Amino acid sequence: VSATSVFMVDDDIRVTCPSLLLAFQAWRAHPESMVGYYPRLSSPPIFHSRENPSLSSLQEHPLVYHTWPIVHWRHRFNFVLTKACFLHSKYLDLYTNDDTFPREIKNHVDQHMNCEDIAMSMLVANFTRYQASLSLPNSSDATFAKAARPIYVEGQVSDLGLFGGISTGAGHMTTRSECLTKLDAMFRKQGWRSPLDEEYSLTESAWIRHAPGFWWQYNPSNFFEWFSFANTFT
Repeated sequence: VSATSVFMVDDDIRVTCPSLLLAFQAWRAHPESMVGYYPRLSSPPIFHSRENPSLSSLQEHPLVYHTWPIVHWRHRFNFVLTKACFLHSKYLDLYTNDDTFPREIKNHVDQHMNCEDIAMSMLVANFTRYQASLSLPNSSDATFAKAARPIYVEGQVSDLGLFGGISTGAGHMTTRSECLTKLDAMFRKQGWRSPLDEEYSLTESAWIRHAPGFWWQYNPSNFFEWFSFANTFT
C-alpha cells in the first residue's frame, strides 16, 4: 500500500461525507492511532477471581466484549472496530508479517472467520506501546509505556447488514469474548503485556467534544448501537 492512511470499511457500511472528513482529520492529528466510529471495551468479567490455583490460563484471564451501552455507561473504551476506521498503512504490513505478528493469531482469525478487527487493535496497541518504550531512559521502565489511544469519532454511519450480518448471529457476543480471551493469551505467551489492558475516557478520546461536557451527551454513530445489550451484566 503506497498511501499512508488507509480507510478500512465493511461493504455493508455507509459513512456520510462529513463524517468521513471528520475521521480523516482526527487521524491526521493522531496518525499512530486507530480512528473509528465503533468504540468497544474489553474488560474482565464483573464477578471473577483469579485466586483459584486450579484455573487454566484462559480461565485466569477471561475477557468480556462490550458494545456501546456499556461503553457509554462506564464512559470507557479501549479499541475501535475496523468495520469503519482509519489507520496507518504500516499496520497492514505488520499484520501480514509473521516476524512481527504471530501466525498463530492469524490462523485463529482464519479458522473462525471472525475477530480480525480485535487482532488488529491488539497489534496496534502492542506495537505503539513498544515504540513508546524505546523513548524511555531505562528499559526497566517499559512497563510504564503507553499505547496509542484509539480515537472515537461520533459520526453518521448506517449499517446495511444490521439485521442479517455476522454480528447479528446467535452467539456472536460470546464468540467475540472468546476471541478476546484467546488472542490475549496468545500475546501473553509471546512475553508481551495484555494489549488491551488500558482503558480510555470516552470524553478524552472522542474527536467531537460536547459542551459543557457531560458524559451523557455522547452518542453512537449508529442509533441502533443503543440496543446491543448482550454481556451487559457479564
